[in-house]
Amino acid sequence: MTDRPLPLTGITVVDLADECGPLAGRFLADLGARVVRVEPPGGSPSRGLPPFAPDGSTSLWFAVRNANKLGVTADPGTDAGRARLRGLLAGADVLLESSTPGTMAAVGLAPEALAEEFPHLVVCSVTNFGQTGPYASFAATDDVVVALSGWLATSGVASKPPLLVPGSIASDAAAIIAVFAVLAALVDRERTGRGQVLDVSALESVAQLNTWGVPNTSAIVNAGQTPPRVRSGGSPMYPLIKTRDGFVRLVILAPRQWRAMWEWMGEPEEFADPYWESTFARMQAMDVLNPAFEAFFADMDMEQCAEEAQRRGIVATPMLPPANVLRNEHFVSRGSFPEMEIAPGVTAPTAAGFMDLDGERAGWRLPPPAVGQHDDLVLEPVAQAAPVTPAPAPHAPLAGLRVLDFGHGGVGVEGGRMLVEYGADVIKVETRTYPDFMRIVLGGEMTPSFASSSRSKRSLGINAKLPEGLELVRRLVALSDIVIENNSTDTMHDMVLGYEALREINPGIVMASSQLVGARGAYRKWIGYGPTIVPFGGMNWLWAFDDGDGPPGNPAIHPDHLAGRLCAIAGLAGWLGRERLGTGGTHAEIAQVDSIVCTIADRLMKEALEPGSVRPEGNDDERGAPWGVFRCAGDEQWAVVTVRHDADWAGLRAAMGDPAWAADEAFATGAGRLARRTEVNAGVEAWTSTMAPYEVMHTCQAHGVPAGAMLAVIDQYDDPHLQARGFFVPVDQPLSGPLLFEGPAFVGSAMAPPRIEAAPVLCQHTREIARELLGLDDVEIDRLVAAGVLEEPTPAA
Repeated sequence: MTDRPLPLTGITVVDLADECGPLAGRFLADLGARVVRVEPPGGSPSRGLPPFAPDGSTSLWFAVRNANKLGVTADPGTDAGRARLRGLLAGADVLLESSTPGTMAAVGLAPEALAEEFPHLVVCSVTNFGQTGPYASFAATDDVVVALSGWLATSGVASKPPLLVPGSIASDAAAIIAVFAVLAALVDRERTGRGQVLDVSALESVAQLNTWGVPNTSAIVNAGQTPPRVRSGGSPMYPLIKTRDGFVRLVILAPRQWRAMWEWMGEPEEFADPYWESTFARMQAMDVLNPAFEAFFADMDMEQCAEEAQRRGIVATPMLPPANVLRNEHFVSRGSFPEMEIAPGVTAPTAAGFMDLDGERAGWRLPPPAVGQHDDLVLEPVAQAAPVTPAPAPHAPLAGLRVLDFGHGGVGVEGGRMLVEYGADVIKVETRTYPDFMRIVLGGEMTPSFASSSRSKRSLGINAKLPEGLELVRRLVALSDIVIENNSTDTMHDMVLGYEALREINPGIVMASSQLVGARGAYRKWIGYGPTIVPFGGMNWLWAFDDGDGPPGNPAIHPDHLAGRLCAIAGLAGWLGRERLGTGGTHAEIAQVDSIVCTIADRLMKEALEPGSVRPEGNDDERGAPWGVFRCAGDEQWAVVTVRHDADWAGLRAAMGDPAWAADEAFATGAGRLARRTEVNAGVEAWTSTMAPYEVMHTCQAHGVPAGAMLAVIDQYDDPHLQARGFFVPVDQPLSGPLLFEGPAFVGSAMAPPRIEAAPVLCQHTREIARELLGLDDVEIDRLVAAGVLEEPTPAA
């Protein structure tokens, strides 16, 4: 163990966030902040959210998202409660809250007023739809947000309804964005001395994670084509192949991966032709290849199959049920599920946390607090500058930070994207000798996906495998604050660019490394892509109807996007620790699989406590009924309707015109509706099937019932709320033409709009960076280009 403080040591957070975003406070606590969870005297509503421990009352959902916090009670609706809250805020750096817009203002605690009263305070509101826009006051659940986000429209197969995402992805994604937003505001406060108000939207947070759906759909439309609307299961690039006891996700992209697979299969003559080495050719012939793979894997155990494939350099991961995740040798070797106390007398394996900092997990330390457990807590007021500096004009909070982005694919590049949008100078370090595969996957040097993830960056073409190239990179490290990389395990070390080597050059450097399953553990050398993590982390097995057919498939690669945001968070947290605590640089290691494990941690805990209890839920939810995805009028038109409690049921009955079937006494209670969910769902669908999705949504919302239209990305372009929030940003992208990019998921009162510009062509800024940062003249640059050390754009580009 090290005595080095965690990077947010000394930061105090007052946390009122409940159903939307409480993971934000937990994550800030993991990073060292003192987080004070404020609840009403009877406890917060989220203490009643499933899943539950065997005692039937301990919410595992609440436990996972409120560990490491202190607990106090205060009712903001009373004078005493407001006074208590103000006393806490005087000694806090951050306030997190998730109430419906207007709720805080109604009791004299409007976020803007609190920011004026406490100029040092960062006030972060995390809500389903943000503080503005036509949906701001809508009732919602995670599933309603997912319906509107674009995810639901691509999940599943045409023969079944669209399939909801397991877990609480909307709330948790918003929480991760909130952590980034808070850290950016705290970085800004280090310079200005002032806090600000942040507005985080869960809908925009989830839409950002939708596998580059916005730019790719815009490219399809610009090409004069119509985006597909019918679900077709998983991507042909990432098929699930059946084995004796389950499935493996098999991804064969590179020619060397195909040759290794062909040799493993015994070099079958029908696939000997060099034609099969083409990735494009194989993608066009998956109906031939997949049956051959299934025949080959038919007698193999999925875990042994994946291990052997990885040994041969083939990307394959097993689709683990939750029980297998808990006992898998890699997770055991990493200590991913330490036995922790979750309630008095109740212990269980718990997902340890999102990242390692300098070799130690920043994660679960304390059980969630009991209601009012720390009511005697008193916070010392934060010392105020006198006089308080005037509020600056909106500006880029991360201006002045320099980031070296060694990312590729969808992880490190997404981390760099988050930082560049808010003012950092992000230099994408790349080379034609090993280009980012997302850049070249369509045959040229630009794709919509790459453009989205590398927007606004500068591109430096340099071959760091040559001695002079390595020396130039080392000189850049000396001038930088943050390095992000997601290369295969040990790649940076082997290039003499690992953390120890970088720290010798720049003791203050902050490095964020992200590998598939982590840089330590039994499978540390495993290779793969975002989609290969979803089955290995247990999510794919849950993302199914419980009908024995297995997962119907989805194209999501959201672990890449989540892990990228974790890299950005690690960079900012490390910078804050360096500046505030004087601890020097730090190294964060992020296993991409932990972005899955930590967001279904409550399900994994439930399985550990009650083996066999966790099953795929399809579109059902133990929280209530009716609940699910309901057919609407028209072809492939759907809406999500969710009834959480009796008040929602009364509202839905009124919305439907109180049909006779709904008056059945068997449906009068939540337990009764859950017991007969098939009947009650059928009654609701008889009503929704006569209406358009937006009509269902607005009729339900008028009666306070959480409901949302299922939107494909092409539908989102015209959605009034996303339009009002400015979520879509048009960009004229070199080598691609006009594209739409996903816009911000949060805004800050002191922040300028994020910088969202075109991605660079390969090596576009080599000369600029060589002159500006390395001090090279044109003669020397010409020599290094001729020697292959530096690289420039092609004449065509």
